[in-house]
Amino acid sequence: MDPALEATLRQLREANLLRAPCPGCGSQLVFRAETQGMGCDHCGAIEALTFSRNRLRENRLDGLLVNNELNPALLTEQQLFSCPSCGARTRVDADHPTLSCGFCGSRAINPDAQRTRLIEPAGVLPFRLNRAAATDAFRQWIGTSWLAPNDLAAAANLGNLHGMYLPFWTFDAQAHSDWHGERGDYYYVSVSSTDSKGRSVTRQERRTRWSYQGGTHDFFYDDVLTLASRSLSTQQQHVDEVAHYDLQAVVDYDPRVLLGWEAEVYAIDLAEGLQQARVAVHGREEVACSQLLGGDTQRGLKVATTLTNESFKHLLLPLWLCAYTYRGKLYHFLVNGQTGRVSGSRPVSFWKVLLLVLPGLLLAGGALYVWGHSDSSVTVEANFEYRP
Repeated sequence: MDPALEATLRQLREANLLRAPCPGCGSQLVFRAETQGMGCDHCGAIEALTFSRNRLRENRLDGLLVNNELNPALLTEQQLFSCPSCGARTRVDADHPTLSCGFCGSRAINPDAQRTRLIEPAGVLPFRLNRAAATDAFRQWIGTSWLAPNDLAAAANLGNLHGMYLPFWTFDAQAHSDWHGERGDYYYVSVSSTDSKGRSVTRQERRTRWSYQGGTHDFFYDDVLTLASRSLSTQQQHVDEVAHYDLQAVVDYDPRVLLGWEAEVYAIDLAEGLQQARVAVHGREEVACSQLLGGDTQRGLKVATTLTNESFKHLLLPLWLCAYTYRGKLYHFLVNGQTGRVSGSRPVSFWKVLLLVLPGLLLAGGALYVWGHSDSSVTVEANFEYRP
């Protein structure tokens, strides 16, 4: 063995942060999603895990962020691996010195695992889907698209499928909003006129009656979820579609459930995550106040929102992710590690698309032909606004 590599492996073994030895053979146990317990890949032994929710609590934000300085009591030391290809940072297990990045798929030896000070997760949502279940979810998802090529499920190369615990912030806050604006209600009046041939015609014109409205809205926002990773920034739409978790199943953080899996370290810190959550809450308040204003149309809606009793948790939530190839092209998909919900990109069959749009093109061509060989007239509907 290369001396440099041997020295690296020795350093990693010495730096091991967590051991869960198999009671039968002494090998490292790993967490198995299908049994919700520990298992040995060497001798097949299993070991039950008991989860608790005794330490899962909110952290008040009052006075926590002052000049971006955090309470040291919330910080813990972690061992990290920085991917040399894409820069993603993940927690590492020293018993697995050959690391595969779950984001770009590159494999590398970890020669310089770094230690850093981070906010320790308050809770973790253990994987419920193992690799086989995630693969089945992908193939079922492929089957829901009629436009997908018929051989996609069989031909897609899923060798890069990875189970990853991704970092999230959850925020709680009590919101109070004062709002005011103008509500517009439509009504119609009959208007008589003469057409180009001198005939009397009557048409209905829509008008708007405006009225000024105002009020308040109060709501408590519980567990507003914010992804604390930048590695999936190009797939934010897919993340939003799959990141719907039952957070009632979150348990106290137990690092043993990370054994055999990868876990990314947050890249979006608490201050930035808090700002994103506040923007999301303000947006929801605007929607709620708009619904209270009502009417058929609105203008000049102003919403002033105040947030109090803010708190947060740092959670690790399960996600399967994969960059797969089909006929030489790269696509991505994500699978919720708890629910099996899937979102991603997939190719479409040219011939199926053509078969789908061809009837519409033929109908449109026929309609244009008929319209071009017949008399036509255009009626213009006026739209007036009325203020009482």
